[in-house]
Amino acid sequence: MKITNGHQHYLRNVRNTQNLSAESQKQSIKKTSNQEYVSVEISDEAKKLSEAKMSIASTEKIEAIKKAIQDGSYQVSAEKIANGIVDTMAAQKKGNR
Repeated sequence: MKITNGHQHYLRNVRNTQNLSAESQKQSIKKTSNQEYVSVEISDEAKKLSEAKMSIASTEKIEAIKKAIQDGSYQVSAEKIANGIVDTMAAQKKGNR
């Protein structure tokens, strides 16, 4: 039995379509993997806004502490102070070695 050129042409088209779909799948995988690496840049305005929010929070905290000291309701923890001193001294000692 002899296969005619028409049938050969059909088979060639089917194979090419299969190859193209395999290549397009590979390309879509490459595109997906490339999209995983996204860089984000924060504008200067956003950085300034973030700093302003942090400074507002710090200012509010400082004002609350000042008010508590003036009211006489601020309590100092001797244990926290002692732990802080010991931790600082230990860190300095490690830095000198």
